[in-house]
Amino acid sequence: MDLLCPAEVFEPVPGVVDTGFACAQRVLWVVPDEDVLVTIGMQNPLKKPDAHSLRTVMGLLNDGILQRVEVKLRPYLFRPEEAILRRSLDVRDRAWAIIEPLVREDCIPEIYLPRTRGRLILARAAELGLDPKQVYRPLYRYWAYGSCVDALIACYDLCGPSGQKQQAGSNKRGRRPDRVKLQDDLSLLGPSRAEVRKKIVQGIHAFLKPGVTIKKAWEDTKRTYFKTAEIEHGNLLIPVPPEAHEAPSLHQFKQVVKEMNHDLSLTKRNISTTTWNLKHRGVLGSSRDRVFGPGARFEIDATIVDVYLVSVFNRAWLIGRPVLYVVIDVFSRMVVGFYLGLEGPSWEGARLALFNAFSDKTDFCRQLGIDISPDLWPCHHLPHKLLCDNGELKSKASDALPKEFGITIQNAAVRRPDWKPNVEQQFNLINNHTIHFEPGALNRRLDEMKRRHCSLDASLTLPELGRILAYKLIEYNLSAYSADALPNEMLGENLMDATPLTVWNWGMEHLTGGAKVLEKQRVWTKLLPAATASVRRDGIYFHGRRYACERAVREEWFARARTTGKVSPIEIRHLPYAPACIWILNATSRAWEPCELLDNNEKYRLARLEEMLDRAKLLGMEADQKASELRQVCATLDAKCEAITTDAKKAAAQAKQGLSKTEKKANVQANRAFEKTAERVEHARDAAQSYCDPPAQDNVVKLRPDMRKQNPLDDIWGL
Repeated sequence: MDLLCPAEVFEPVPGVVDTGFACAQRVLWVVPDEDVLVTIGMQNPLKKPDAHSLRTVMGLLNDGILQRVEVKLRPYLFRPEEAILRRSLDVRDRAWAIIEPLVREDCIPEIYLPRTRGRLILARAAELGLDPKQVYRPLYRYWAYGSCVDALIACYDLCGPSGQKQQAGSNKRGRRPDRVKLQDDLSLLGPSRAEVRKKIVQGIHAFLKPGVTIKKAWEDTKRTYFKTAEIEHGNLLIPVPPEAHEAPSLHQFKQVVKEMNHDLSLTKRNISTTTWNLKHRGVLGSSRDRVFGPGARFEIDATIVDVYLVSVFNRAWLIGRPVLYVVIDVFSRMVVGFYLGLEGPSWEGARLALFNAFSDKTDFCRQLGIDISPDLWPCHHLPHKLLCDNGELKSKASDALPKEFGITIQNAAVRRPDWKPNVEQQFNLINNHTIHFEPGALNRRLDEMKRRHCSLDASLTLPELGRILAYKLIEYNLSAYSADALPNEMLGENLMDATPLTVWNWGMEHLTGGAKVLEKQRVWTKLLPAATASVRRDGIYFHGRRYACERAVREEWFARARTTGKVSPIEIRHLPYAPACIWILNATSRAWEPCELLDNNEKYRLARLEEMLDRAKLLGMEADQKASELRQVCATLDAKCEAITTDAKKAAAQAKQGLSKTEKKANVQANRAFEKTAERVEHARDAAQSYCDPPAQDNVVKLRPDMRKQNPLDDIWGL
């Protein structure tokens, strides 16, 4: 076994007696040739060093009676010097100035040996004019704590009873209140915390409950436990509140709350388990743990966007706030898909977001009027796991995901958005960097300042906001740099680009992940909304729009419907945000064929399905309201028509009185000719009258009577 060295510590093995050492020993000096070992006991109070036989001590170490130990470091060794109290450093400097000459090399080993140590200490004490105790006490502390200057720092960490909290005295702490200074009356000083602590603790247990502030609990505590009297008022006992010096201050109350909450027991008592887990618990893990590549896990969630929109049919029609679904890859933080619509958080909205995530983004952006290259948004893969928020993906409608696509559905706990931090943070970015700068954005503070609701400023339609979000999400994928998201393998290859697009591309090239690609026909069949359209003579009719395709024209679908007069139902797939096209199934090729919107329905190209339904409802309501307004007018006109008919019947009956049936039916042709001549004369009279009437303009000079030509129709008026 290696010889003991200076500064090492050894102690008796627990349970062994008669070792000759009562406590742990710090080695000060070793002389192997002379068999000398000088140690000092690490005990309280410290005592003078002793000399021992080195061979004897080494034998006890070899026999297992003694053992080398590691000494627990003093607290100041873990802090920089500037963090140590100045008074502790002053104690160190004064002690070092006293013993410095004694621990220099020219005093070693004499300072360690009993026969010379006393003489050196007495000489140093006489030189400084001190008592010998003022020399050997810092000297022993210097040796016991490692023979270094910092060993002389004051041992305030050893003060007070071990393992017990030091109790405050009965004297009032802190500066004197102003009421004492101004009135010079010590009776107004107020109680100390130690005097009233018991009542404060009772008040904390009784009144500091969930939803109650510390100030409210303090006021209730004073009114209940520090009342000075009670006044009878009928059947009521009204407490008399104490004066300021008769009750604890708010600061004293807070200090007791702080002491009681040192283990967070009060915090846990006053909040729910969900709130504790969401806002207070320690965060030791990361959402990227056990995520082995792109597509290993996607996160999906929905939110109601903080902006009001208008209709594509009429920008004066307010349609409210849309719903946004976002799908994010956890490994790369890449936004792999989204859906913006009026459909509330449900499976219909989630399936469209997943369809967008599993589909080619160039076609999607083209439907929005955006042209991008495939490498700008290269996401059309299926994940291995899909994490959602314990909502729409728990429905039976979502069973196709694990059965048809092999995707494992994972649901976060209720009210635990921290399980999906990536998609939740994306909502914050969208609102703070995009939505809040658009007209109609929901900003309650701004509304208070402007004194008008944000919906009055709404200007964007649903397709326009969809294009804005597409641009912003592409920008995020290209520029959202996060060094913490870099995999260690990328750092090993000296790749420092930590944007989502770069991490995604690198992961798809080097890591397997869970990403896979399925044929689009299969994705369309299971994820696109299914509906029923009808084949009519003027096209394939679906929710107010008409479509046609080459196969339908070639096979005379529309001519057959017109000839037979029958309307044939047909199953389709459609995208609510892309109304320009629907898909019908080809029974031969088992593929979905597109049907384009007809030219005469071009006005509906930008209108989504929800807006078409809203438009139909609005027009229906308008028609009902108009019919209600005209009901009385129509009734009046009908009554007048019936009155005319009644009068005509009476006049005809009087004219035909006494005539036979033959006389009534005679002379039809002559009567018709006379009626025609009379009608012509009447028309001629009206035309001549309009010709002879004076002009309406006042600035025209009128003709004199002698200059006026004779009216050629004057002879007719006498007929």
